[in-house]
Amino acid sequence: MLLATLLLLLLGFVRPVRGEPAVGDQAAVATEEVPPEEMILEFPQDPYGLRPQLPTASACEIPCRVLDPLDQCPCWTGRAEALMLWWDGPQGTPLFNAAPASSGVVALDAASLNSPMAAGPRFSLFRHTGDTGQIEFTYFFIDGFTAANALPATTGGYVVSPGVLCCSPVTRLNEASAALGSSIQSFELNRRLPTAGRWQWLAGFRWVQWNEDLAMDAVTSLSDPLAIRSDTNNDLYGMQIGADTFLWGNGGPFWIEGIGKAGLFYNRSAQFTSYSLGGPQPEFAAGGTSTSRAAFVGELGATAVWQMNDWLALRLGWVAFWLGGLAQAPNQLDNNCLLCDDSLQTLATDTGGSVFVNGLTLGLEARW
Repeated sequence: MLLATLLLLLLGFVRPVRGEPAVGDQAAVATEEVPPEEMILEFPQDPYGLRPQLPTASACEIPCRVLDPLDQCPCWTGRAEALMLWWDGPQGTPLFNAAPASSGVVALDAASLNSPMAAGPRFSLFRHTGDTGQIEFTYFFIDGFTAANALPATTGGYVVSPGVLCCSPVTRLNEASAALGSSIQSFELNRRLPTAGRWQWLAGFRWVQWNEDLAMDAVTSLSDPLAIRSDTNNDLYGMQIGADTFLWGNGGPFWIEGIGKAGLFYNRSAQFTSYSLGGPQPEFAAGGTSTSRAAFVGELGATAVWQMNDWLALRLGWVAFWLGGLAQAPNQLDNNCLLCDDSLQTLATDTGGSVFVNGLTLGLEARW
C-alpha cells in the first residue's frame, strides 16, 4: 500500500494541496487571524483584479507559472486544438524518365509530390499534482498528406526510371502518373516537473507513427496497364525530454509560450513493394521486409495565448516536427529487386529517410 501510494504521488494522481495544513495543526490554524495585508502579500499576483486590493498592496510580483498563470492551482487543464500542417514531400527519387531510358532525362521525380495542407485534431489533458507540476497526456492524428502528378500523354514518350526495382521494365509508356499519401499520429505521456517560474522541464514516453503509400501507374505503348506500389510503416517508441516556457509576457491577459522536445527512439519499420503488368501475358511480383533501428523525434513550437477569463484561453501558434531514421516509400524502389532475371530476388528496407512537417495550431485551453 505504501509503495502504491508513493507511485501515485509521483504520477500526480494523489494530489497534495499547496499550503494545506497538517491534521494536527488544523485547530491552531482555524483560530489564527490573518490580517488582509498579509493575505495580499501571500498571493500578490492578480493580473485581472480578481482579488480585493488594499492601497498598501505589495509591488512584488511572482512570475507566472506554466499552465497556472493565475496562481489558482487548478486540478485539471484541457486543450482542444486543430493542427494545420504542411509537408514539402520526400527526397528526390526519379520515377519516370523520358524515352529512351538511356537519355537520362527525368520526367517525373518523387520530390515533385508536394502535399497541400493537411489538418487534424490534437487533444491534451494535464493533471496538476499540487506541487506546481503536472502529468500530461497528448494525442494527435493527421491523415491527409496527399499529392499527385501526371505527365501529358505522349505515344511511347516515357519509361520507368532506371534503378526502380533494380531492373526496370524497358517497355515504352504512353501515360505515366504518381501519387503519394502519408499520415502521422502521436501519443505522449509526460511528467512535468515542479516549477516556481517561467520554465518547466518535462520528461516522458512518446509513440509516433509515420506511414507512406506510393502509387506509380502507367499505360504501355500496347495499352496494357502497369502499376508499381511501395508502402511503408514506421512505429517509433522512445523517451523524450523538453522544456515549456514563457517567451514573452507576465501578469497580463496576453503572453507567448515556447516549447521544445527531443529524444532518441526505437523505430520498427516495414515495407511492401509490388509490380504488376496487365495484358495477354500478365506479370506480377511482390515482396516485403521489416527492420529496426534507432531514430530521432523532435518538436518545436511557439503559441500566442489570450486569457479571455479566469478559466478559458484562446491559443494560436506554430509547431514543427522532425522525424529522422524513417523508411519512406520512394526510397524502397531501388532496394527491392523484383524483376532481375539474371539474379535472385533481393529485398531490403531503406531507413535513411527524414521528414519535416510544420504549420499552425488553433484551439482553446480550459482550467478547472
